Amino acid sequence: MNDSTMQKVKFTDVEQVQPPVNETVVPVSGGGRAMIQSSPIARIFLPVAIFAVLAGVGTGYLLSTKLSFPTKQSATQGGKTTTPVAQSIKVGDTFGSKDDSTFKDSAEGVLLVGGVNGEGSYHVVREGGESQNVYLTSSVVDLGLFVNHKVTVRGETFKAQKAGWLMDVGQVKILELNAQLPAWAQKALEKQEKSAGGSQ
Repeated sequence: MNDSTMQKVKFTDVEQVQPPVNETVVPVSGGGRAMIQSSPIARIFLPVAIFAVLAGVGTGYLLSTKLSFPTKQSATQGGKTTTPVAQSIKVGDTFGSKDDSTFKDSAEGVLLVGGVNGEGSYHVVREGGESQNVYLTSSVVDLGLFVNHKVTVRGETFKAQKAGWLMDVGQVKILELNAQLPAWAQKALEKQEKSAGGSQ
């Protein structure tokens, strides 16, 4: 035997030792099968990740349903406090904070849905034109209950980027139910309805 054949023999006689690999056979679309190697880290990580996701979803569900803390709104009627329902709103009812002196700013007009350029969710339409609108937000009072009613809103004015006047409302007083819009707003609404009807 020469040296080159001796090396070959030695090389082929040596066993390579590798750590055991766990392989899983998984069916693949098209009828084939694929071998997937899994490491011990992957076998631990996957159940932990699934548990974390399920725990997060479960916690979120519990917090949103059973442990929620809804904000209560109240109306003052002749000294009695009641919870508002859209059908039971009456002229003279006051919703939100009971203390008039808490808020230094107030505005009166017909409350409608919609802000301006992302500022406010609602607005109060007042005499004098669109520039007199007051755009509103509130974390205390559900302003949606008072849409189309003439109201006095009390709150705090915030600096606005686009709106002429932006107010965080803390109190709403009902002045008139299903109130008529000011003349300028009526005309603007009719014009908008005509242009929408003509484009159909």
